[in-house]
Amino acid sequence: MNDVTLREAPLRFTSGLAEGEPERERDTLNLIPYAEALRDFICDCETPMTIGIHGEWGVGRTSLMNMLRGGEHGRQGGLLDAGRCKVISFECWPHAQFDHFDDLATSCLYELCRALGDVLEKESSIDGAELKTALGAAGERLERVMRQLRERQHDGDGRQAGPTPHVDIPGQMLAFKSEFERLVGLWTSADEARRVVIFIDDLDRIRPVRAFELLEAVKNFIDVRGSVFVMALDYDCVQQGMREKLGPDLQRTRGKAFFDKLVQLPFIVPAKSYRLDDYIFDLLGKAGLGGVVDLGDDVPTRRFFLDITRCTVGRNPRSIKRVINYTKLLERIHRHNAGRATIAHEYKILYALISMQVAWPELFQHLVHDPSVDTVTSLQSWDYLDALPEAISVFERSPDKERVKCSVSAFFDTLFSLLDENDDGQIDGRELQPVLEVMERAKITTAKGRERSRQWFVERVRENNLENDPLIDSFLDNVFTKSVWYLGSELKFRKAGNRYITLVHDRRQIGTLVSLRSQPLVFRLAASPEQIMTGLKTYWNTKQSIKQEAITLVRNTFDSEASLTGFGDTLVDFSKLTYMPSKDAVGLLNALYRIVTDKGPEMG
Repeated sequence: MNDVTLREAPLRFTSGLAEGEPERERDTLNLIPYAEALRDFICDCETPMTIGIHGEWGVGRTSLMNMLRGGEHGRQGGLLDAGRCKVISFECWPHAQFDHFDDLATSCLYELCRALGDVLEKESSIDGAELKTALGAAGERLERVMRQLRERQHDGDGRQAGPTPHVDIPGQMLAFKSEFERLVGLWTSADEARRVVIFIDDLDRIRPVRAFELLEAVKNFIDVRGSVFVMALDYDCVQQGMREKLGPDLQRTRGKAFFDKLVQLPFIVPAKSYRLDDYIFDLLGKAGLGGVVDLGDDVPTRRFFLDITRCTVGRNPRSIKRVINYTKLLERIHRHNAGRATIAHEYKILYALISMQVAWPELFQHLVHDPSVDTVTSLQSWDYLDALPEAISVFERSPDKERVKCSVSAFFDTLFSLLDENDDGQIDGRELQPVLEVMERAKITTAKGRERSRQWFVERVRENNLENDPLIDSFLDNVFTKSVWYLGSELKFRKAGNRYITLVHDRRQIGTLVSLRSQPLVFRLAASPEQIMTGLKTYWNTKQSIKQEAITLVRNTFDSEASLTGFGDTLVDFSKLTYMPSKDAVGLLNALYRIVTDKGPEMG
């Protein structure tokens, strides 16, 4: 490589992508500066050179390559100067789809020769006869090798084949390399600054072992002076192919060394630097979702879309396009069923739901099956996700299980920030209703959100409080609904008829809530009074502010209470809790929860 120091003036090259052209304006991901730097490197580097464009599927590798080579057929309209660089674009996956023999690499080399011939044929300065001769010689070498390989395949299948002359495959391939170098030299020999730039895309669409074999063939037989290869490839894919081909031991000891020898310049697509909000709103505008685009200057709106995108599909442009295309389709269905234009609030909910579906389809189906407050609250619990069968596939797709759980929590926190009208940190049935309406109108599900069991019980108690006992309302409003008994996602409220709720934790019954006209609120715990009192004494020693006489808040079932509907050996005297400061009462109720779930009162 030429010794170009930072003190020297930057190199300038002409390009088919001039300043002010629409392609530059459409670069909302800000990839052009990187493409221009790669262009400069390609035009100045020593050859042969192999550049690897690394990144996961859909992150922008092809977009970056298109900026260099141009995306139009029949014209080299990218950043590379056609006067210096002859560009060949090659996709190997069609050959892998229909080639059932062991000559994929050889057939791809054959096609590359043909593509190079087509490009050079258009150059008037190249002698046509010499080009034809060189192409014929290179093609003949490869044809001999392919015939031999297919003959071997037939023999291996047990088919009877006619006699064919033996072909020295290594010798033929070395001779082919000389012919290919001659072909490249038809363009580069007149000026050492000239390049033949070969773009190879979608290597990760074929089996890793075949991709590995193709890379070996490229390195060994067409990596010649005057050539530059630009490949979109994934490091893990190459390593997996090497493991299949050569075995795990050799891959483990020599895998990285092979990769480093193959790729002289590894370039990772700079997804972290993407102007993601600009990209999202540009796509929303192109999709005709004007109700959102009109709010493009609203900072909270941009933040919402950005946060939802980051924690679901991430910075992958192709996945973001999928989300927006699907949002566009369902928005039209929603608009039709609503009988009016979709408002910005509904756009946001729909975008969030589709993002969840694209990123975690299994969790989305779990939500669709039961679109309730309990479900969306439970999905934020890491313990709940660990025990959820639908989450297994989600975790298997990611090398970082903890990161997935963080992303799921961040998603619901972002969605809740949109829904939580009273900003109390929780979602009730009324606040979830817009989500259910969007799901229904967009035909995401026909299931109506069922009433939350814990909310049903609170309303049932209020209905049965015929004497308007203020202690009951005070307990519900200031203690119970602010405690872990009501807010905790690990506790399940199982409705059992029209009079009581079974409280279930970790598949174990820990108590019952009962509401009758004669007794609007009965709170029973599935533990002996002795166990409860022992646990509370430990709690009392750490909470000096609570009066000793409050220990009578639990008592044995006796008289008529012993035959009440429900289950539990200990009653909670909620009236005692209403006379305490709300904070102390909530803490005390939480301590009871820790005791009956065997988690220890000290954490209450």
